[in-house]
Amino acid sequence: MAQGKRPNNGKRPNQANQVNPGKQANRGTQGRRPSGSEQARIKSNPNPSHNPNPNQRRTAPQPIPKDRPLFGDENLVTTKSGEESLKENLARPKEKKSWFRRWAAKRKAKQTQTIAEEKKPKTAEPMATRPEETVPDASEARRQHMAQTRKKESLNAAFHALLSILILTGLMIIAVLYVVDYVAAKPTYAFATEGSIEHTIGATALVVRNESVIPSSITGELLPQATEGSRVSKSQLLAMVIPSGMEGTLQDLNNVEKQIVDRERELIAQGKGSGAETIFDETNEEIDPLITMIRQDAMQRKLNNMNSYASSIRVLMEERDSALKSIDFNDETLDSLRTSESALNNQLEMKASSIKAEEPGIVSFKLDGYEEEITYELILDMVDTKCQELVSSCDSIITGDMEIKQGEPVIRVIQNDVQYFACEIEDVSMMEFQLGSKHTIRIPEEGIAISDCKVIRSSVTRKGMLIVFETNNQVERLLDRRTVNIEIVQTKTSGIKVPVSSLVDADYDRGVATIYVNESGYAKGYTVTIKDYDREYAIIEPVGESKVPDISTIVITNPKTVKEGDKVEK
Repeated sequence: MAQGKRPNNGKRPNQANQVNPGKQANRGTQGRRPSGSEQARIKSNPNPSHNPNPNQRRTAPQPIPKDRPLFGDENLVTTKSGEESLKENLARPKEKKSWFRRWAAKRKAKQTQTIAEEKKPKTAEPMATRPEETVPDASEARRQHMAQTRKKESLNAAFHALLSILILTGLMIIAVLYVVDYVAAKPTYAFATEGSIEHTIGATALVVRNESVIPSSITGELLPQATEGSRVSKSQLLAMVIPSGMEGTLQDLNNVEKQIVDRERELIAQGKGSGAETIFDETNEEIDPLITMIRQDAMQRKLNNMNSYASSIRVLMEERDSALKSIDFNDETLDSLRTSESALNNQLEMKASSIKAEEPGIVSFKLDGYEEEITYELILDMVDTKCQELVSSCDSIITGDMEIKQGEPVIRVIQNDVQYFACEIEDVSMMEFQLGSKHTIRIPEEGIAISDCKVIRSSVTRKGMLIVFETNNQVERLLDRRTVNIEIVQTKTSGIKVPVSSLVDADYDRGVATIYVNESGYAKGYTVTIKDYDREYAIIEPVGESKVPDISTIVITNPKTVKEGDKVEK
């Protein structure tokens, strides 16, 4: 299709194929305002295509010039030269065009200019004489705008990310400083107290006592009538051996005794029986230590002594019942129960074998078979090898058995209040344990310390010395022990006692150190003399005329956390 021409299916309209020549004749007036004569004519004949006179012959339509431009092509098709067209255009009065024609003319002009520029050969021009000016199109401008927008968004995102990182870093630093300050070691304090430091040496000692045993004349079950570890007199009833076949009578006796106790408690709760409550309280105080030992043995799964504990508790309850018989409750039910108890006891005594003390002493129902072998005469003459043999072969704790056979020992009695500790001590000199010297012996397993233990034998051995100590303290406490681990106190120093950790720059050879005390809320150092020390504590005293430290002085037990002059908490 030719540039600037409107398509019409390959045909230009002419006179022969004109469909509506009337409309074509009026085409020249389209798109402009009619003149004054034309407006008058239109008013007189508003429909020019309609002939008002039907008898008038219609004139043939005038042919359309072939060189007339199509609609919208007026500015593109010219038949005259440029100068003539220019003169005619200048001389011709300008016609007013509609907005659509003006828009179509501008569009065609722009398209013509664009085609002309594309067909025009391009010539390179020097940059110095004629710099090339390029005007970006709409897509390039939009791309640049989008690129700038993305760049700004990236910068904003990076800025916000950096700001977030800085904030998080600041919060982490604050948290770390808080945690460090919270968990950092802070000064701890302790009062300087009056105390002592002991230096000990350990050993395993053989416990020796003057003991005698009492055998049973029949076979049966042992029924103790005295408390374990109690002091008995000569001819006192210690126990009864119940023969086989009397188990029912023994059970009936136990039931009656329980009913008596329950009834007595009911009467005491009713306010009857003056003085009975005091007897109950005294018995409970004696039973409480036995219950404590039962609990300790049960926690350690030591059940060997349970029968002995039960026997001791039974004896205490029997002593309580004997004391309560002197109380008149004025109750018929209680009197009837007591009568039944007496009858059952008489039946048991008639058929049971009674065991009485042959001499006064301390009674025990626990035996291990060494009662007649390990004696006082033995430890005075034995050598170190015999001592080691006995210590290794004997059980530490002596147990008891309630099942008795005829002719076997059932009770042992300690004739006096004295006990002995025989042990071999390594790497010691005779000067430390001279005959007659007294020492303190600690028994950590029992939690006791026995003072004034006198050395009655001291002999040199291949490894050290064989020492025998004598004491009359804590005899009842150690009745069930054949061997025991002991700590012998060698030296003892008393004075102002502080933790070893509170000493600063301690020079133990010279015996001097520095301590920090809390003085009016500030740490202040004082030089002190070290008199004695062990792994945990030290005995110190002030230097010169200084009176610090003294009793109740607040010392800093971790002095590495402060310096002298630092403010500390009170």
